Amino acid sequence: MRMGFAIRVALMMLATLLAVNASAQQSLRTVPQTLIGNRQAPAEEETDAGKTEEADLPPEELPATMIGLEAYRSVVQSGQYLVGPGDEFLVHPDNVDEPVTVRVLAEGGVFLPGVGRIHVAGRSLSEAHSAIEEAFRQSVRVGKVRVELSRPRKFPVPVVGLVEDPGIVVANALERVSEVIRRAQGLTEGASTRNIRLFRTADLEPGQAADILARVRQGNYDFFNEAAAHRVDLEVYYLKGDARLNPFVMDGDIIVVPPWRSTVRGIGALQRSAVFEFVPGERVSDLLELCMGFAPHYDDEKVTLFRFDGEGTRQYSEAVDVEGVLAGRPEADVELRPGDWLVVRSRPEFELATTLLITGEVERPGVYVVAKDGEPLRQVVERAGGLTPRAALAKARVVRPVPPEDADDPELDRILSIPSADRTEEEKQYFNMKSRERRGQMVVDFTALYDGQDESYNILLMPGDALDIPARHNTVTVSGQAAFPGVLTYEEGAPVSEYITRAGGLGWRASRDIRVIKARTGEMRRASDVVHVEPGDRIWIKEKPQRDYWSIFARTMDVVGQVSTIVLLYVTIVK
Repeated sequence: MRMGFAIRVALMMLATLLAVNASAQQSLRTVPQTLIGNRQAPAEEETDAGKTEEADLPPEELPATMIGLEAYRSVVQSGQYLVGPGDEFLVHPDNVDEPVTVRVLAEGGVFLPGVGRIHVAGRSLSEAHSAIEEAFRQSVRVGKVRVELSRPRKFPVPVVGLVEDPGIVVANALERVSEVIRRAQGLTEGASTRNIRLFRTADLEPGQAADILARVRQGNYDFFNEAAAHRVDLEVYYLKGDARLNPFVMDGDIIVVPPWRSTVRGIGALQRSAVFEFVPGERVSDLLELCMGFAPHYDDEKVTLFRFDGEGTRQYSEAVDVEGVLAGRPEADVELRPGDWLVVRSRPEFELATTLLITGEVERPGVYVVAKDGEPLRQVVERAGGLTPRAALAKARVVRPVPPEDADDPELDRILSIPSADRTEEEKQYFNMKSRERRGQMVVDFTALYDGQDESYNILLMPGDALDIPARHNTVTVSGQAAFPGVLTYEEGAPVSEYITRAGGLGWRASRDIRVIKARTGEMRRASDVVHVEPGDRIWIKEKPQRDYWSIFARTMDVVGQVSTIVLLYVTIVK
């Protein structure tokens, strides 16, 4: 009975002291704004003027810290979290309904009524738990106490180097380096993603942290190999999820982001061909991991490492022992150098595409596989279900891909560099010929093939060909200076004049220069040269050119004056 009364009195004293402790620690919750530059965590920012800052809120109104499962397991559950001033614990003795909150004070201790001060700062979470439980057991001697970390503290982390907003970022021990960098507005252009350094103050000599910050301010990053640091590799972390390369931050950490300097690259039959930042000490196998391994069509006998000589002026190649690299043999898995290229060739004709495309008026248009050496046109069309009744045979065409080496035309390039007025008649004709040319179009008369049974046009269709059979258009278009330009129904055998009459005749600005643009070939002809108008043809009635009669009169008088002057001069000389 007396023992239970003593416990209740001790708990009442504990609650009283905790209230005093919370009031005394109010000023410790605020990090000086000159230190953090008003940068807060995104979840805790206040944008409305006059809102109360987080540091001014009472403890019960502060937002809870978001703790992910990975952070919980790696930092909290593991007990490796380092306790420091500002951490809050829930202390729950037996036989008490409500737990009480205690906060680690500035000098590293927590006070429990009837127990006294217990130093926990600098200890791991598991060590802090053991220290509090041991002190309670020695002082109260009855019952047990449960202790849990309720709110991790925040601390300043300097983020310097190539970030958008370098300075001090307020973080906690449940955030990774990448999250802290994101709070500094992210990396700038040219910033390293694989050689970021995380310096832990506990690993540095006295004064070394200040020296690191001073060198970074001068743009000097050559000290990385001199000071103990953790390398942060965000490229590999995002690719493989290796948490060791993107650790959680700790109080006293310094994050330094250097510039991207040297590169290595993977080229060819790889799952991911790209340029990567060079990391000293990595090997060919590491580059293969960045490239996500070989592609299925790689040739294991054609894997080469291109590298530069010692002076960096000449590139040479070394064969790569793929089997040895995959087996992890050091003599085969050579160490990379800055500027190395891993070039992986493909196996010849691996999964070489042997398809062609059929579009337009066939029953089943789409992609079809053909033999490597080709397949007759009529046979391929039959596989596609045959022609539909709307097929316009006169307009059907086969287009074959043009090799890149055949696409260049130096003569056309030369003519294009000459002003149009300065071109010779031959150059003009060459230009007109090339402008009308349909590159890659095969000569096939589908009308002769299907209606005339001329098998000479039953050509072999090759992989990569495109066969297009458009629909028959039973219309003729009249454009330009007609009274009512538009589309007219095609009438077999009707001449050009008939279509112009049906379009309302010639307009008041119409000229006698009438052209017919043939739908099948795109060729433009004079109307007088066209015997048959075909479906899809366009009749173009040109407009009379605008004439400035005053200018014509002025030029005429100028010429007459010049001629008169010459005649007078001749008469004078003769006399």
